[in-house]
Amino acid sequence: MIDPHLQKIPLVDNESFSIQLEMGLGLYKQWHYHQEIELLYIIRGSGTRFIGDHVDNFKDDELYLIGSNVPHMLRTDGETDTLQTAEMLVIHFLPEMLEFFLSMPENKSVVNLFARAAHGISIFGETLSTVKKLIYSIRFTRDSERVIILLQILNVLATSGETAQVSHTAFGTSLNKSDESRLNIVYHYTLNNFSRAISLKEVADIVHLCPHSFCRYFRSRTKKRYSAFLMEIRLSHASKLLAGTDYSISVVAHESGFMNLSNFNRHFKSLTGKTPLEYRKHFRNPASSGN
Repeated sequence: MIDPHLQKIPLVDNESFSIQLEMGLGLYKQWHYHQEIELLYIIRGSGTRFIGDHVDNFKDDELYLIGSNVPHMLRTDGETDTLQTAEMLVIHFLPEMLEFFLSMPENKSVVNLFARAAHGISIFGETLSTVKKLIYSIRFTRDSERVIILLQILNVLATSGETAQVSHTAFGTSLNKSDESRLNIVYHYTLNNFSRAISLKEVADIVHLCPHSFCRYFRSRTKKRYSAFLMEIRLSHASKLLAGTDYSISVVAHESGFMNLSNFNRHFKSLTGKTPLEYRKHFRNPASSGN
């Protein structure tokens, strides 16, 4: 595995921030961070997302604002299938470029928005529709108009009630290279093996730590226990199978790494508030579920 590093965002000459159309397999598949604030619109693609201490699925037509130095990663589905690609529009900008703008009393809401972005923010509803149109338009503008549209986007996000915090813990301090490398190894090993039993010693061995040291290390870097992280991965995969396949509940449980069906049902309901069967029914026909 290639060692990760503090990602450097390239800029085109005469531009103060970047907007890129990213396409391909396995985009953002390394656990990384950067000083720039990131606005990420997922045009198409699906998989597992990691933002700060939170793990969940992502799909088409989703929008996220990720703060400076907040670690994140997207693992796309179908990485071995050349027909399965992801397509995303990504804006990166340094908060320093707006320093004078942010010092104005009229812009306190934007300052608060950047503070909230330390948790990662998901955007939905009419706000998502409005902002994605602005993101598309900014790609084809030049000079001052680019900055004006960026400020429009920030104003819409700062004054919207259609946003939600992603990570329970605020991030913003950078990891060192050794931390990043270890976490990448642990994350990818877990993603490749969660469907079977993984012992604490096994995962500790891959980063050359004893189980006790690994537990302390993992919790200090991710703000959660490894067992909780593994459970999130398994339940995220299970929810994807329940929504997108006709597999029986027992098969979904087994494919997601649960050897005991009652244990799966208990953990799934604890996370979602619904049994796996109720979740499938609600996902496929929300109007009839009564919620």
